[in-house]
Amino acid sequence: MIAQKEMSAEEFLAFAEQHPDKRFDFIDGEVVEVSPKPLHGRIQSLFVGAFLAYNARNPVGVVYTETLHVLSGEKFIPDVCINVASDADYLTTPPRVAVEIRSDSQSRASQQRKARAYIQHGANMVILTFPHEQVEIYLPGHDPLVLTAEGVIDGGDVLPGFTLPVRDVLG
Repeated sequence: MIAQKEMSAEEFLAFAEQHPDKRFDFIDGEVVEVSPKPLHGRIQSLFVGAFLAYNARNPVGVVYTETLHVLSGEKFIPDVCINVASDADYLTTPPRVAVEIRSDSQSRASQQRKARAYIQHGANMVILTFPHEQVEIYLPGHDPLVLTAEGVIDGGDVLPGFTLPVRDVLG
């Protein structure tokens, strides 16, 4: 944890810009440094590719990486998401889909809290990826769905026709 104080989106962006060599998340009043490794980047790229291919056939929004979302005062930076097009400094609409990939600096519990917070703030689907382990799918009004390497991520009503083998995104 770096700081524990309320920050506006602009203050958070300024803080992050002062540390261009680092990456941060801001949830529940905490600025947390995250340190993605090559595996994280590879998994992130796989999701981006799958979402771009899907979106080319079924336009549902824009695919973003590491883009600040400010939702009811909470700040989120999903590793990958699909959301509306915007040229603003940050997005204020909840993502259709948010993907979070666990880094060594993040606990499983903190990632699960973040997934629930996305849903509470209006996200339609959250995909938590725990490299080499499993994927958890969060949907409003449902318990998390845990998928192992043999499973398939199904876009359901959120991304109709989208499927992605879990094995492909576990690293």
